[in-house]
Amino acid sequence: MAQWEQPAPAAQTAPAPQAPVSQKKKTPDVNDTFRVHGNHAELKALYERIRDCTQCALSGNRKNFVFGMGNPRADILFIGEAPGKDEDIQGLPFVGRSGKLLDKMLFAIGLSRQDVYIANVLKCRPPGNRDPLPDEVALCEPYLKQQIDIIQPRLIVALGRIAAQSLLKTDAPLGKMRREKHTYNGIPFIVTYHPSALLRSSGWKQYAWQDFKKILNFMEKPV
Repeated sequence: MAQWEQPAPAAQTAPAPQAPVSQKKKTPDVNDTFRVHGNHAELKALYERIRDCTQCALSGNRKNFVFGMGNPRADILFIGEAPGKDEDIQGLPFVGRSGKLLDKMLFAIGLSRQDVYIANVLKCRPPGNRDPLPDEVALCEPYLKQQIDIIQPRLIVALGRIAAQSLLKTDAPLGKMRREKHTYNGIPFIVTYHPSALLRSSGWKQYAWQDFKKILNFMEKPV
């Protein structure tokens, strides 16, 4: 059984400020920027560039862009695919059911959102939660690369097939990528299931726990 089958204490879930649902777009003010990113000037500047981005059609349909959140000096960077409905409303990553499961997964290895950084390949929600298109990934990927360069993580964890394929430049299936060792620009790179996939197929949780034990090994903590 995966260790996160037991519910984590509610205090471990990072609070998420609510954006008005009735408002199509919310332009984050400076207080939003400080709340999400602390005092990290480079991330703040990148945040503002992405806020104003109109490179693809996704920017015209979003309620909010989703930059990322967490410790700007984190050793571990988790990368998902793209915002979903809840993330689009709140402007923060992994705040729906997938986010609650991710919180439990982090808690199981002694971490919280304040210890890591969480971002996505795409910063805006694709319509109907469809898979990102290649041109959308190509336009948004430079932003993610800049986040990686600024944060300088010691470990990257790709949550799901699309995040892994996008960064590793491969069309290999997730199962194959999970079993192999990877690096991204010299940074150790672990591939695991997206929390939404675990919600659909609970039998995969045992395999995701194997992947999270690799994170434990990286952290040099006992299992």
